[in-house]
Amino acid sequence: MKKASLFLIASAAVLMCGAGQVMAQAAAPAAAAAPATPTPPTFGAAVPGQCVLDEQTAMSTSAMGKAASDRLMQLKAAVDAELGGEGQAIETEYKALAAGQKAAEATPAAKAAWQGKAEAWEKKRQAFQAKVQQRNQEMQYTQQEVMQAIFQKMIPNINAVVTQKSCATVLSADSLLHYDMTTNTAGANSQTSFLYANPAMNITTAVVQKMDSTGEKLPAFDRVKLDQPAAGAAPAK
Repeated sequence: MKKASLFLIASAAVLMCGAGQVMAQAAAPAAAAAPATPTPPTFGAAVPGQCVLDEQTAMSTSAMGKAASDRLMQLKAAVDAELGGEGQAIETEYKALAAGQKAAEATPAAKAAWQGKAEAWEKKRQAFQAKVQQRNQEMQYTQQEVMQAIFQKMIPNINAVVTQKSCATVLSADSLLHYDMTTNTAGANSQTSFLYANPAMNITTAVVQKMDSTGEKLPAFDRVKLDQPAAGAAPAK
């Protein structure tokens, strides 16, 4: 999950276009060409009874996983809207305080009033920062619980495929060597990845197909709310 930030501050770089720099740029060597994309190797014969499963891919590409991802995006958007509105209000209040600071120096009473507002604003800022951290944790916990729930529902389908394929051993794809490379061509990213195992041993697609064929759906869920704990139970949802 990506963490929400209080404010995004963009810094602008000053570009000096002097003649010396132009010459230096002209003399600079050309950027190295992108490495050629390798092709997967030719694998040896599949090992009888040995299967490979990519659990993360199975969860994310299944219909249940896609639906869960869409729901998580909705919850994230709601959190972003909540924090964005509050963050903007705090920023606006800060600008007003900064603009009135000089005038507040005119009299002791005005200075005291300004300091009181500044202290109140600081409390709001700290409370908002704590809320941002809490919402981040809530989204992380929600995602973890959802992934666990999907995996539990995936187990019977894994078992069925393992039985069908006569797998004696199932290796997690995470434990095997991977090749992953992202290249940028004409502004477009392309991903090349492959697993160092004979594709015939990979049961990931079969597990996804089996899981989707059941039509089972993940129960509706909401964001975990850490500020509303249920007595003697897990955090309310």
